Amino acid sequence: MADAAREAAARLIAAGQAHLVAHAQGLGAGGPAFLAAAAAWPWEALSTAAQATAPARLELRPPRGLTWRRQVGEGGLRARLARLGLGLLAHGRVATLLLAGGQGTRLGHAGPKGTVELGPDPGRTLYRVHAERVLAARRRHARPLPAFVLVSPSTEAETRAAYAEAGDYGLRTPPPRILVQGVLPCLDREGRALLAGPGRLATAPDGHGGAFEALARAGVLEELVAQGVDVLTTLQVDNPLARPFDPVLLGWMVERRAQVVTKVVRRRDPAEPVGLLVRDVRGRHHVVEYSEVDPEAAAPLPYGSIAVHAFSTRWLLEQWAAGTRLPLHRALKTVEALGPDGRPAPVEGVKLERFLFDLFPHAERVEFHEVPREWEFAPIKTASGPDSLVRARLMVEAEVRRWHRERGLGEPEAPALRPLELDGAEPHDGPAPGAA
Repeated sequence: MADAAREAAARLIAAGQAHLVAHAQGLGAGGPAFLAAAAAWPWEALSTAAQATAPARLELRPPRGLTWRRQVGEGGLRARLARLGLGLLAHGRVATLLLAGGQGTRLGHAGPKGTVELGPDPGRTLYRVHAERVLAARRRHARPLPAFVLVSPSTEAETRAAYAEAGDYGLRTPPPRILVQGVLPCLDREGRALLAGPGRLATAPDGHGGAFEALARAGVLEELVAQGVDVLTTLQVDNPLARPFDPVLLGWMVERRAQVVTKVVRRRDPAEPVGLLVRDVRGRHHVVEYSEVDPEAAAPLPYGSIAVHAFSTRWLLEQWAAGTRLPLHRALKTVEALGPDGRPAPVEGVKLERFLFDLFPHAERVEFHEVPREWEFAPIKTASGPDSLVRARLMVEAEVRRWHRERGLGEPEAPALRPLELDGAEPHDGPAPGAA
């Protein structure tokens, strides 16, 4: 065994991964390369995170701030915020990132979740829905408004194919830029690495928090700052009501000089699986994962995150340059891995991921913006139930009808319901720049 391979083997044994060294011995000529790649992972940190079972010990306090209900009736605040946000859009100082790394497995869909058809007509996928929102905003504000799509290695090829086949859904100037998030090894509950096959570690995408590293390593943050783009919004592909360029959300950034603004809704019940908006002992707002908080402590917290955020691009770049990195979180999942007999089989394992909202505590000012659930939050998580595809279709249809009524456009015909013929700007947002 060469010196480099011996050093790699020693590091793995010291980190409790001796089984990987034994596995490498059966790979023949491929053994040294496997050892080198495996030894490059920070196994101590990964193993510690995989075995951390205690819920977060936080002093959870309800947030403070203006809710949506107060904004609507409080001296034209909503209209003023919208004007500020429209100013950012009119000067092209906003970009958006669609988080689309997930598969549609729980929906019974083979492929990226973004290729799920929302309808009503064939081909109206979630990717198309979100792209058309961006296209409508570009037309309304006559600005390029850069758009990015974050995918995982497992969804990259199909996503690129879907965008290519659809002509980038009309987003040609500039076209959407696809970024690929990283992966992390899957482990067993004792913190030992799982194998997907001979010479291959079992891995999984590193969570929506992987967007931070993907943006930085691809040079996107530097590019946006250099181009004068002040704000980057992020949203999840499985929420067809999410608005990438909401003037009111953007207005909060200007009004409060915040580094982060996030959207929340009133939780429908104490067990709803959404991130929880809390206020820490310093008085700062941030989000904690619902599964990591004791249910009794979480019950009185009123707000849940809908994973729509706005970040200062300059602040994100400063955080990366300062060495800010997001912590690891564990999730118990079924993992396809090699068993003792050397054959692949489903095993109970641990997947590790990072959360984008773990950036919040690093910010001097985080603001929250409460929005009506029925207007902006139609998550598609399961095949049936309150967060299903069927329910989301009904919510989108109801929202389109509301937009038509409030603009005096009459009632649309059901077969022609296309939510993004309109960009979703609220009547309070005022006319588009330059409009009569």
